Amino acid sequence: MGVLAFAFCVAIFSAIASQSGKPAPTGNRLPAPRVADMAPVIPWTPDRTVNKQKKIPALREGPYTLQPDAPLLESDGAFISVLGNGLPPERFYISEHSNDKGFQGGDWVRENVSISPDGLRLDVTPTGDPRKPYALAEVQMLGTYGYGRYETIMRPAKGSGLVSAFFTYTGPYFGKPHDEIDIEFVGKDTSIVELNYFHNGKTGSSARIKLPFDASEKDHLYAFDWKPEGISWYVDGKLIYQTPANDTHLPENPGRLVISNWTGKKELQQWHGAPDFGDRGSAYYSCISFTPLGENTRRCADVFQPGSQFPASAG
Repeated sequence: MGVLAFAFCVAIFSAIASQSGKPAPTGNRLPAPRVADMAPVIPWTPDRTVNKQKKIPALREGPYTLQPDAPLLESDGAFISVLGNGLPPERFYISEHSNDKGFQGGDWVRENVSISPDGLRLDVTPTGDPRKPYALAEVQMLGTYGYGRYETIMRPAKGSGLVSAFFTYTGPYFGKPHDEIDIEFVGKDTSIVELNYFHNGKTGSSARIKLPFDASEKDHLYAFDWKPEGISWYVDGKLIYQTPANDTHLPENPGRLVISNWTGKKELQQWHGAPDFGDRGSAYYSCISFTPLGENTRRCADVFQPGSQFPASAG
């Protein structure tokens, strides 16, 4: 299992390499535009609501498709994991492997995943080894997931050089094309959330959304709906971005759900900044959930308490 590297940084590195005159990486990794080429920051619009039907609570919308006859993707079933309850090995994989051939600035290590009654803390820490200067943290939800709503309650890491992520991924290691959907924060400015998606290694109409708060200060509820007709992203129940109509870059393969906190090699610093976060940069995750298309199962929105650091007990 030790080969799942965060494919998004591959795309960034490929673009950087091609612009600098250096050869792009070869093999089964496919290049795509780097995140720095995303559209300008889109301001938050607090008057734009998720629901038009006022009687339905905003946090409980969907996921329902406007294309009920569209083919469905194979998918594992619904789940909600309040992470303070632990990480059962039959459901979770804590990444623990080297990134010698990857673009991260160090290895994934189990010791950088801390479990407490409040949830998970994913750390990036300096190692003192110039060959692999940082130790990173990543947790994967076992299984593969298709159309539906994905939610997390998280607080991203603050500090230049850090990247906190909640994303789905599949790729050549799983015998599939590189398909991916991202929610990411770059620690040098945690008032901006970065949204991206890939199909067959090519990114679609990505966006950077300016939020009306610093996401590193409190927990917030982040979500996306993946449907046959497109992807919609939400923050605290507000719709903040949607893919264009008839988008040809929508993912078509179910993927694994992953949370991570990492920093990259020098080639990525023009995106996420030079590492400057002291002895530890920490991201916090207290809930993740998946609701399949057409269902209305229990999810992180049901345990989220706005303004609190962690969710209420799942009961």
